[in-house]
Amino acid sequence: MLTVLALVLLGSVLAACGPAAGPGAAAGASSHPTATAEDPTAAPAPSAHPVPTCPWGGRLDRPDPTVRAAYAVTGYFVLTDPDRCATRAKVQGAHAIGADTLVTFGAELTPATPADLRPGADDERFAGFTVDGADGYDGAVARTGGGSVRHVYTYANKTAFSDAALFCPGRDGRTATPRGTFTWWLLPVEGGYSDCDSPSRTYDLVVAFHASAKDADTVLVADAELFGMSVYLGLPKPAPDPEVPYVADDSYTQTLGGFTSRVLADWEAKFGRSDAFAGAYQSLETAVFTDAGTWAPNLRVYELQHRIVGFRLPRDKQRVVVSPYADLRRGEAPVSAVRPALQRIADTAGGVTLILAPQDGGGTGRVGVFGPAEGDRPVRADLRDVVGDPTGATTYAEAYAGSTATLYAEAARVRGATVWANVEAFRPPGTVGHRAPGDLATLDRQVALARPHVAKVIAYRWDDYLDASGLAEQIAARG
Repeated sequence: MLTVLALVLLGSVLAACGPAAGPGAAAGASSHPTATAEDPTAAPAPSAHPVPTCPWGGRLDRPDPTVRAAYAVTGYFVLTDPDRCATRAKVQGAHAIGADTLVTFGAELTPATPADLRPGADDERFAGFTVDGADGYDGAVARTGGGSVRHVYTYANKTAFSDAALFCPGRDGRTATPRGTFTWWLLPVEGGYSDCDSPSRTYDLVVAFHASAKDADTVLVADAELFGMSVYLGLPKPAPDPEVPYVADDSYTQTLGGFTSRVLADWEAKFGRSDAFAGAYQSLETAVFTDAGTWAPNLRVYELQHRIVGFRLPRDKQRVVVSPYADLRRGEAPVSAVRPALQRIADTAGGVTLILAPQDGGGTGRVGVFGPAEGDRPVRADLRDVVGDPTGATTYAEAYAGSTATLYAEAARVRGATVWANVEAFRPPGTVGHRAPGDLATLDRQVALARPHVAKVIAYRWDDYLDASGLAEQIAARG
């Protein structure tokens, strides 16, 4: 099933990546003569099914399973891409340096208005949404059976939803346009997360837009299967609270739950029998906190979504990776707060397998990368502003209450969760997301400090900090 299933998923799109015509060649013309009885040395006629090659030279029909370096980081966060060649490059590249795991992010379920769905809207992806050829919002209201639409939400992920996500005939639908496909749902504002009917006849309208005919998740899972890798797909996440950054707006958890239920039904239909699909990533990231009340909305979202994972996915896929971030600079969270905060996060598992993968903070500078004998060393030059000392006189022990090793030693004491390390392969400052790629020596140090305490090390992020920066090639060259 493994390779056969993956090849079936790939087969329908291989021809689209065929070789381009040579310079100066007319479309469809060959730059070589065709072999004939009179001239057997001439090149053969082009095949009706060209070899599926990629711009970087790879062949989609010949995955290269070579592992060039068995590095200690065995998983990476990746950005999904419906393009077969782009996906092959990252999957094969990560596998080549020892990775067996890929993790993706889900998109935000974003509050919107009817105007956001109409021509002229700021976000062109959702402008021009229609139902049955008419204004999409008005068409949705008409399908409430005399009821009303309370709120509108949009979801911009690279997902082509299958029929499995459309639970309710007449209240869910799909609209194909020349620009892409809209998928939409009328979700009851009360009741169960799989219900179709609202007792009050009040619904929230969720509209997703997908520009490509290909589903990026399917492309990634199929390629991962060819390399014997595992994929954790990102759950949809709520918008942040307008008043409290980094804390979820939990005013619409009923709608988030209903939408999450449909996303997971879609995954189960597409990937329920795939060995590569391993579970979900909790896209809403939370802090290692001291004030439990402030962060309670995030934990409520965790409990909600993890419970839905438990009833929507097959038992062997009921895993969720959660990656909280810490700040152990002096004056922030004390070391004594780490384990209780992580325990509260682990307790949201609700019966699923929870993988706790704290971000090591070594890239942002919020946690120190230093060992027991290095506390009296001055902090790195690029961390001076982060620790509030531009003079460079501050030592690691003075700047931080604990190191990345401290963080993971505390995490290892949490009950009911498997602990991974999520190391940050970047440093401040830089132009990529206000960060710059890290160097291999620092990444080695981050890994060395984490490994004694964790079952696995993953890293953020393949596409820019590992691949585009050249770090991955450095790892491969080292062997």
